[in-house]
Amino acid sequence: MPTSSHEVAANTRPRKKRRKRQPGWVPNYHGAWAMITIPPIVGIIEGGFRPAHAALLAFWWIGYFLFFAGTLWLKSGFKARYRPPVFLYGVAAGVLGIVTAAAAPYLWQWVPAFIPLVLAAGWAAYRRRERNLGSGLDTVIAACLLLPVSWDVATDGAAGWSATPAIWIQTALLFGYFAGTVFYVKTNIRERRSNGFLAASIIWHGAWCVGISALAGLTSYVSWWHVAVWAFLVIRAVLVPLARRTGGGLTVTQIGFLEVATSILVTITLLL
Repeated sequence: MPTSSHEVAANTRPRKKRRKRQPGWVPNYHGAWAMITIPPIVGIIEGGFRPAHAALLAFWWIGYFLFFAGTLWLKSGFKARYRPPVFLYGVAAGVLGIVTAAAAPYLWQWVPAFIPLVLAAGWAAYRRRERNLGSGLDTVIAACLLLPVSWDVATDGAAGWSATPAIWIQTALLFGYFAGTVFYVKTNIRERRSNGFLAASIIWHGAWCVGISALAGLTSYVSWWHVAVWAFLVIRAVLVPLARRTGGGLTVTQIGFLEVATSILVTITLLL
């Protein structure tokens, strides 16, 4: 059928291109959200909420946005298109850092622990190695340290590095879990065909499961429910990557949703 002149005009008129959002504004490492949220929340639950926690959490989360934007900027070789989010988040983080320091000045004692971790992450990004194993574990250490930092705020600075054994054990167990996800995710995506990474992931989860079982049997710091979650993590570390190697198994999206559920279970059983 003949086409009307209006339709011809509509079809020949150049379409406006959808403006793309500039990179660096929203972190796309979705698995990191649980990692940067759970440790400080556990510290708050264990120690109790203080007004200074609000400043700390805001500074921490904006700091993560700055970290993500800065990583892209360094990785790009300081290209101008990556600079706006670095500038904005940098200013916001600076303001929130001052507010946090005013609300909890005793937190300065934790700064020396974070400086080498931040520098190492920045250097890895500049060398375009931000996704390697060492960089991933570096980030996990920084995130998990927010548990004792939050506990310190809960005690109004009385605890410092002298947190209770329970707090440090929880910190270590969260490190074990989140570091394990670094291995696990690699065995499902970037290192899906690597037998070495698969073996490392299984050994990591198995060793932690055995250690946590011993801790549950000898002390009251860990519940057997938490041990059960770790037993599931060992099974997951074996079956999910092997299933994906055959072209079946879970999709990346399904793996992400499973990680959300697993993180919740790890947190709940850790607090029992």
